[in-house]
Order: sequence, then structure tokens, then C-alpha cells
Amino acid sequence: MQENLPDRQHPVNGSDTIFKPGPAGLFVASVAIIFVAEALLMLVIYFLDLPNNFFVGFVDAALLSLFVVPTLYFMFFKPMRETILRLDNSERIQEQLEEIDQLKSDFISIASHEMYTPITAIMGYTEILLDNVNSDQRKEYLEVIHSKTQTLKRIIDDLGIVNRLEAGENLKIISTEHDLLKTVNNVCNVYRFRFPDINIQLDLPEGPLVLLYDEIRISQVLDNLLSNAVKYSNDIHDVIGVSVVNQETQVLIRVRDEGIGMTTDELRQIYDKFFRAQPGESEVGGLGLGMAIVKNIVESHNGTIDIVSQRKVGTTVTVALPK
Repeated sequence: MQENLPDRQHPVNGSDTIFKPGPAGLFVASVAIIFVAEALLMLVIYFLDLPNNFFVGFVDAALLSLFVVPTLYFMFFKPMRETILRLDNSERIQEQLEEIDQLKSDFISIASHEMYTPITAIMGYTEILLDNVNSDQRKEYLEVIHSKTQTLKRIIDDLGIVNRLEAGENLKIISTEHDLLKTVNNVCNVYRFRFPDINIQLDLPEGPLVLLYDEIRISQVLDNLLSNAVKYSNDIHDVIGVSVVNQETQVLIRVRDEGIGMTTDELRQIYDKFFRAQPGESEVGGLGLGMAIVKNIVESHNGTIDIVSQRKVGTTVTVALPK
């Protein structure tokens, strides 16, 4: 979310350079100005051959003040005053931004909590009705309701996760031994059931492949990657490939699609919160939080993620998990 707030570190351009003379520099400059001004006045008095009396000394001091004071003001004190005022305004803006940021976080936290209860109830009763309904048409309507509530629940979950990440909390990772091939296969089976027309091809090595990882979080990573692959596919004839490569020190999970792909600029922003590729051209839903969450989960497992994409060719995401 921070990427959508105004930048809190305001870069200073050439016309707005902050004036910061040090104490030594200010002293030397002041002495130099006074010395030059006094030398000029002494030369004037010398060439005019004025008598050395109290009146001439008074005029000398007055002229020196008239020259030195404005010079010091415009060269040093005025820029310093403007700098202090700018810094004071910046601090006030910073405080306002922090207050807005806190209000935003509070809103997300409250909204997620308040929305979660009715969504859970709707999903529960819909599942009960789906198990006991006879009419094909009613079952179809209930399936639509159930699907939409699942979408809402996922959005709420994503907002809650991002809110915790912005608060400086890391995602809780509970690593235990699991068969990675079984985890990958289970997530793919869910998508095959939900999207029977989509061609999802699995390429898995001989198993089992037991690793230490958080099965819920890695399933969430696979869910996000497969969801993107399905959403950004051009049509049902596109192939989505899911493979696992067992290497000496790490295991690679690769999800490849033949969808719309991304440009270089879009790739650079892929992990930004609320970023979506082709937001004006695509009807794909979602808040654009998935990849930011995926990156955090993978890095919490001391893994890495790499994305290769080309517009109108497709996207390949490779997640590397250490053994």
C-alpha cells in the first residue's frame, strides 16, 4: 500500500536546493564579507582624504552595516530561514501521511474482520444446500454464490496479510516435513476440478520428495501462481504447465502459461502491491496483491522467485526452495 501513498522522501531538484552552511563556513564567509566591505570603505575614505574623526568613524560604521547586513541576510540568513520553513512543512506533511497510513491500516483491519464473519456463514450454508439440493438450476445458482464468496474470502485474506506485512510483521511460517509432490498435485487437482476445460499438464519426478516447508503457505503460493495462469490465459486451449525439478541443493517449482504475458515495465512492477498487468485492457479481477504475498512467502522459506514473461507469448514463474 505504501507504493500508492505520496513519496515520503521528497527529492530536491536543482531549483530547490536546501542551503546548509556549516558553522565554520558561515563564520569564514561572514568575516570575509566584513573584511571586504571595510577595505572598500577604507579605500573610499583614503581617496577622498577625509579627516580621521568621530564623524567619519560613525559614517564608516553606518555604511559598513548597510552593506554587510543585507549581504549576510540575502546570502545566508534568508536561505536558511526558507530551509527551516520547508523542513517544518515537510515534518507536518510526514505526520499527516503517517496518520493517513494508520487510518488506512485500521480500516483494512476492521473491514476484514467485519466482512469475514458473514462471508464464512454464507459459504457454510451454501455448502450445506449444495449437498442437499435436487434442482439442477438451483444447484447452478448456489455454485455461483459459493464461487463468489470464495473470491471475497480470498480478497479479505489477502488484505489481512498485506496489512500485517506493512505493520512490520512477518508471515508466520511453520515448517514441517511434507511431500512436495503431493502438495503440488493436490493444488493442481483443485484447479482441474474448478476449471475442467483448462489443460493443466503436470511434470513431476519420481517421488516422494520430502522437504521442510509450511504446507499451507506453499499451497498458497501455488494457488496464486495457478490462479494468475488461468486468469491471464488467452483461451481454454492454452496449456498451463506445472513442473517440479529436483536439483542437488534446491527444488524448483515452475508454472508456465501461454497467456497474454507482460512487458518489461510490467515485470518490474509485478511485486508492487495493487499492481495488475494491463488493468485497462483486461477484465481479470483481483486486487493485485497475490505476487507481493507470494514473494514474501518464498523469501520466508529462504527461497527465490524468478519470472520470465513476454507479451503475447506467455509467462513462466520459477520458485526455488532450498533443501
